[in-house]
Amino acid sequence: MKLQMPVVPLIKPYRLMINKKILFIAFIFLFSHQIKALDSRLYLIHADSSLGKMVEGEKVRYLIGNVSARQDTINILCDRLVFYEERDVAEFIGNVLIDDSHHKLWANKIIYNTETRTANCTGNVRISGQDDSLYAEKFIYQFRSGNTWAEENLFVWDKQNNAKIKGDAGEYDADNLETHIQGNAYFEHHEPGKPDTLIITSKNMAYFGTEPKRAIAEDSVRIFKGGVRASCDSATYFTTDELVTLRVNPVAWQGVNEMTGMKIDFTLDSLKIDEIFIFEQAQIKSLADTLENTYNLLKGKTIQVSMVEGVPDKVIARRNAISVYEIEENKIKQGTNSASSDSIIVYFKTGELDSISIIGGTEGVFYPAEWKGEIKSDY
Repeated sequence: MKLQMPVVPLIKPYRLMINKKILFIAFIFLFSHQIKALDSRLYLIHADSSLGKMVEGEKVRYLIGNVSARQDTINILCDRLVFYEERDVAEFIGNVLIDDSHHKLWANKIIYNTETRTANCTGNVRISGQDDSLYAEKFIYQFRSGNTWAEENLFVWDKQNNAKIKGDAGEYDADNLETHIQGNAYFEHHEPGKPDTLIITSKNMAYFGTEPKRAIAEDSVRIFKGGVRASCDSATYFTTDELVTLRVNPVAWQGVNEMTGMKIDFTLDSLKIDEIFIFEQAQIKSLADTLENTYNLLKGKTIQVSMVEGVPDKVIARRNAISVYEIEENKIKQGTNSASSDSIIVYFKTGELDSISIIGGTEGVFYPAEWKGEIKSDY
């Protein structure tokens, strides 16, 4: 037979003094005026059994079996609760669930400070809200601010933007909606029901949930988008504008084309690369003949690459444009044409070079196939 007692707060003031050998079960009247006045304390709602005793001079209460407790709007469920009265610290153990009406937190074990409202969580930790979810093996979660620190296999899911972030460790600033990842950062963005996915990896990363929504990757950055790959040491992805900017030693590859410059931008349309812009010392180097290890070359102050279905459709080099292209006829090499102009337009057909248009102030040299000397690529 279970013994019922009036509601008893777990923490001081007005602490109930009990003999450590007495077992009891306490129930709380959730809607009484007394509870509303004192609801900053942690209350026991239910436990199958309870034991209070002195441990090294400290009063400790053990609540076992189907434990339910409450503090303000925070509701707690677990298999076992150990409460250290003098320190106002509670250990929730086994199948722990904490619900503050905004987020739900699951863990194998949580050490909870009832005064600071800080939860130190370990073991299969998950925090789920309306717009996001966080997973890790270790979490420190502050219920007052919503700030979080996590480590070991961190995973963040931005449900609203279909963005996923992984890393070794990280912290979440609830006020500014910022997530900062340290170590093996991984960012993935996709549209539901579509195969197009953008992947960014780096050593460190920051993700901002306020406008302009963006992910900033730093150090050893790698970007994968369909048939396009890129690397740099600093990249920013503006999720709303669908713009990726690469800075600090940016290099991008598409098929046999290598693109370099001081800055490279990708503009996306529904996560498909629409155009690539290369700024300052812009250059595209394309493998022309694998056996002879020869390359086509296009340079300019800026280069604009228009993409269709993941392959180049038209490339425009502007201001001090230079082209060096192998010329073939019936798959027989005729020679190399090197030219300088105000602008050079290269047209492609199904991803293969089709024709070249040289516009304004043209200067150039044709080198026959048997030419063994140097081919001029600067004017």
